Order: sequence, then structure tokens, then C-alpha cells
Amino acid sequence: MTATRHRPGARAKPGPAGQLGAGWRPPPWPGAKRAFHAAIRSGQGTPPTSGRPATNRGAQATGPDARRPPEAGRPSAPRGGPGPEPRPVLSVVRCATYDPGPLAAAIDRLLEPFGGFDALVRPGLTVFLKPNLLSAKGPGSAAVTHPAVLEAVAAGCRHRGARVVIGDSPPLTMKRIEDFWEKTGYREVADRTGSTLLALEQEASREIVLDGPRGPLPVRITDWYWRAGLVINLAKLKSHNLTVLTGAVKNHFGLVPGMAKAQMHLRLPRAADFGAMIADLAAAVPMHLHLLDGITGMDGEGPAGGRPIPTGCLLAARDPVTVDLGMGAIAGVDPDDQPVLRRCRAKGFGPPGLEAVEVRGVPLADLRFAGFRAPAVPLLYRVPEPLFRVLRRFVWARPVLVPGRCIRCGACARVCASRAVRLAEGPGIRFRYGRCISCFCCMEVCPQEAIVMQSSPLVGLALRLREWRRWWKGRKP
Repeated sequence: MTATRHRPGARAKPGPAGQLGAGWRPPPWPGAKRAFHAAIRSGQGTPPTSGRPATNRGAQATGPDARRPPEAGRPSAPRGGPGPEPRPVLSVVRCATYDPGPLAAAIDRLLEPFGGFDALVRPGLTVFLKPNLLSAKGPGSAAVTHPAVLEAVAAGCRHRGARVVIGDSPPLTMKRIEDFWEKTGYREVADRTGSTLLALEQEASREIVLDGPRGPLPVRITDWYWRAGLVINLAKLKSHNLTVLTGAVKNHFGLVPGMAKAQMHLRLPRAADFGAMIADLAAAVPMHLHLLDGITGMDGEGPAGGRPIPTGCLLAARDPVTVDLGMGAIAGVDPDDQPVLRRCRAKGFGPPGLEAVEVRGVPLADLRFAGFRAPAVPLLYRVPEPLFRVLRRFVWARPVLVPGRCIRCGACARVCASRAVRLAEGPGIRFRYGRCISCFCCMEVCPQEAIVMQSSPLVGLALRLREWRRWWKGRKP
């Protein structure tokens, strides 16, 4: 299939395909919230509990590759780098600017616990960088991984003789992938570093089968995950109207090419099920290194239309759960309030909590962002299914149109898998709430930020009670 790529220079031949690998299974979850708050106050955590290696049962490959032995699979640590730590390490550094010089120095410090670029990269290696390319917006919106972070990592790999490819699969409802590259500044990054930009929708993919929250779930993953010798996850610190926060674990969803992601929302409309699928996916296709761009984060109605906030940090770890636990501590959001981390804990993927993590660098307590605005939707979806069906008339959250902002581009209607959005005859759009599953994909793709979340009075009361609880516990709201 002909692929849309952007690279200054000749196209190299793809390398051989690899296989799915093994994950790490920690001990059962011991006192989640008590350990969470204790770790935040100390900034370090407590002595680790013993873990044991286990085969990753989160996915199985289909086709001829399914017959290959497990030892041929993707390694749990980068080739040429140090082996996996017995206790997960979370590297944390302060960084308040995207200026190239200070940022490059901060990333060098960030990677020191893992041996730096020299331990991760070797000449001739193909490195796949997976940023968060959610929207065709400028980097100041905080909706995407900042191009300066992408450039610093790409340059570090290129300087050591690696071939670098950059790819993500945003919702192409209205624009071409080239428009995303232009708006975000990624094309300039590729030009300056000699990297290749990939349109994953036009690249080969292969099917794997996840455990799934309601039974086996087949998904297609870009073939570049297996073709690259080193895969680096470049996530963004943001709030998310369905999963509360989106960071390293959620960023694996971009490995699924095309509009299949919208169909996943339709198939798994509830936050608990959708978050479980994201956790299963991250466990099935582990990346080698995870770096979180938290220099400027986002809260409120994320992941596309929230408020940019100066969180001023960079985080890195060998597994995505460790990064997301640190992100939750900075945002002040309990792991139990995040459907993705709840599933990770239940399936034994990643450390059970911050008490099992060794924090190197800045204590997380020093980076706690006061006033982080967490979305309201999780309060609705924590309600058990039978009770939810009874209360859904009184406890709800849904998208609404901001008058005067809509340009009738139709992006929201094209991304809506439940067909709950249609263009009206007059100005604007119309929502058919009987069909709406409150996935808020329409908010994510709206280029004008013309769609916002509206919640019922009961949800608003629950939000105020949550803030009061935080104050009562001595935490800043």
C-alpha cells in the first residue's frame, strides 16, 4: 500500500518484524489510597514489595507469527540498554521551558537513571517515536506532545546514528495528516533532524487479540511497532473527560490506526470498560521507554479543549504505569479514580502504587499542582451498572454546543460512532442524546472548541463534595 510519509532524503527499507513479549506482574494491591497519599507526602515511597516475572497474557498474535516461540518476542528493556529494574524507577526533573538548550539538558538528566541515550541507542537502530498527536493545533494549546520535546529526543537518537520514524494516528475527520504535521510543528522537526513522518493509517498493520473487559477483543496495531528496534512513548500530561487523566498508558491507543478507535468507544461506552481496554492494550504492546511532557500540562475539559497549566516537569520510566502514577500524584488524582490504572492494578500490569516505585530526582510532592481541575465524568461512571440504569436520568454528562463558535465543518458528525451528531439546517449542529454515549470524541476533534461538557446538577454537587473532601484531608483543591 502506498504510504504518506515525509522525510528529507531517501526511504530506507523496513527491518524484520518482531513479536509480542512478556510483561511484569507485581504483587496484589495493598491499601491503594493510604499508600498513594503517603507517597505524595514523602515524594519517595516505601520499600518495594517483591514482584515476579510473568508471561503477558494480555494479547495473542494472529496469523503465522502466532507460532513463533516466546523468546523471539519484543524485549522488556531496550536492546543494548540495562535490564529491567527489580523496583520500577521513576525519573523526575524540573523543566519550565521549551527552549532547546535547557530542554536538552533536562532530558539528558531525565534519562540518566536508564543509562542515557548512549545505553538506549546504537548506530543503525530504527527508533519509532510515538507522540500524542491528538489535534491539528499549535503547541501552545497543550493538546499535543510539544514539538521541542519531540525534536530533543529525535536529535539525541539521530546523533548516535539511529534512523528515526515518528508516527501517531489522530482522528482524520476533516484534515489531512499533513495538516496535523504543519499545525503542530512536527514537519519542521522532521526536516531539522532528518526523521521520517509516518501516516499510520496508510501503513501495514497486524491483528492481535486483547483479553478485553467483556471477552476477547481483536484490534489492529501498526506494523511499525514490530519493525522498530526501539519504541519510545512521548506522552502528554493532560486531563481526559472519559479516563480522568491521559498519559503514558493511554498514549498506546494511537498505535491503533484509522477510525477504529471511534468504534472502540461505541463498543465500550462506559469509562470502566474503555479504561480496561486501554490497559489491556498497553500490556499487550509494551514500549521500551516512556517519557511524559509535563512542562505545560492541561486540566479541565481535556484532552483537546482544556486549560493549559504550567506543571513544569518531565517524567520517564521503563513502564507506562509508573509514569502515570507519578502524573496522578502531580495532579492530585487517586489511582482508584482512574479507570485505566484500576484495570492495570487488577491485571498485575506495572507497579501497584507509588509505594513500590523508586523516585529519582525531584520529589513528587514538590510538583503537586494546586487547583488541578479533574473532569466530572468519572463520578458518573463509578456508579454500578444496575444503579446506573436507574439514575442515568439524574446523573449525566453530555456534550453541548457553544453558540456562535460552530463553523459547520462536520468533524464531530464524522467521528461520532453512535451517530448522535448531525448538521442542523440552520447554524450549528444538533445532538441526539438518546444515542449519545458520552465518549466526548466530538469535543476532541472540534477545531473551534465549540463543544463543551455539560453535567447534571447532581454531578455538580458531587464535584463540590469532592473538593470539600480534598480540603478536609489537608490537600489543596
